[in-house]
Amino acid sequence: MGHDMKGVYRLGGIGFITSGALFLVRYLLDLVAGPPPSSGTDILVWVHAGKTSLAFGNEALFFATMSLIPGVVALYHSLARFEQTKAVIGCGIIAAAVPVLAMLDIVHGRLVYPVYGLQVSTPAVAELVVAIFYGGLHAAGILLGVATIVLSLAMMHGVYGRGIAYLGFAAGVGDFIGAYPDAIGLLVMLVCQILFAAWFVALGVALGRMASRQDPILSSGRFSDGA
Repeated sequence: MGHDMKGVYRLGGIGFITSGALFLVRYLLDLVAGPPPSSGTDILVWVHAGKTSLAFGNEALFFATMSLIPGVVALYHSLARFEQTKAVIGCGIIAAAVPVLAMLDIVHGRLVYPVYGLQVSTPAVAELVVAIFYGGLHAAGILLGVATIVLSLAMMHGVYGRGIAYLGFAAGVGDFIGAYPDAIGLLVMLVCQILFAAWFVALGVALGRMASRQDPILSSGRFSDGA
């Protein structure tokens, strides 16, 4: 493998580790702020009380989303040699989720960051912003759940090792469950978020180890097709 691809794998590994950590940080900051109320007037009070947590959570979501881009490129390259169809589907879905998350982050930012002096300040607009943001996160969670399960199926053939694949299945199920935060409670949601972050970190570590090998897929039993 050339130095360029080693760099892609290394950067992709860093991207996944960073993304996983920041997604978990964002959720913990959301936990500090608490769930949004159901009325616009109460949402404005909620934003004022939790502005710091919401603002830092917004920044964490932005960088977590951007960090996925090099990770997805490296992940596709590492899987396509053996499971190209699943790699295309899984990585393509994550790639589609990235702009969705980026736009949701922009919408969410209007709660805490003014633009030309404009910021969410009326109950009706506050309700709309919260509905779009959390509704969008629901859709993104389902997309990422599908992608995670498809990619984990590709990993069952040994490209990453069955341990990461099984963790991916658990994380994928957690993504589906976590898409309904208002129905599952804080403890279950925390478990879902930890699984989600752990799978990204595991992918990042694996990609980093691949970058240090002459042939990242076949040079060791752990990453070989028979692992």
